[in-house]
Amino acid sequence: MPDAHEEKKERHDIVKKEMERKSNDEILIHNPSLKDYFTRYGGYYWEVPNQDKDTGEGKGNAIVPRYIAVHYLKHKVDELILEESEVIVEKAKKKYTGNFWPAEEERIALRTNNPKLRKKYIKQCWKGLHRKFGLDELPEDMRTEAKPIDKRPLDEALIEEIETEGPAGPPPELVKTHKPKKEEFAESIK
Repeated sequence: MPDAHEEKKERHDIVKKEMERKSNDEILIHNPSLKDYFTRYGGYYWEVPNQDKDTGEGKGNAIVPRYIAVHYLKHKVDELILEESEVIVEKAKKKYTGNFWPAEEERIALRTNNPKLRKKYIKQCWKGLHRKFGLDELPEDMRTEAKPIDKRPLDEALIEEIETEGPAGPPPELVKTHKPKKEEFAESIK
């Protein structure tokens, strides 16, 4: 019987495996700007085309693994907030008549950690789940439900399987018919 530590480790392994699978889900992302966006992850570049360019997934859209989509959002949303902030700061700078501009600029500039602003841009960039990784790889007719893992010894599991199938017995052609001993003796002396 497994102890609590083994059960906890097993649950941890299951959660870790699911997190790894989920990180490879395919996500549809969007680039709302006029320039192509290249995000770098693990030494590789991933392109998200600009809003007017179609690479097969729609204008400005790309299908990437979830971990790339999350990485893209983190950096793209920061970029979009900073672009909006620059526009606001430039307008304010033209109207400013005070003596110390840096303090005023810091006060009016947008923050990249503002949840409402981040949510606004995430809604523009995240178009949703395209395909769950590893769950729909097999054709519909080949899929089966996952069976729970049987931790009993193999022989016990096989015995139960045989018992549920019912009495099998040998094939009829191999079964000898038993006659009473008197009939067997009578046939043998003939």
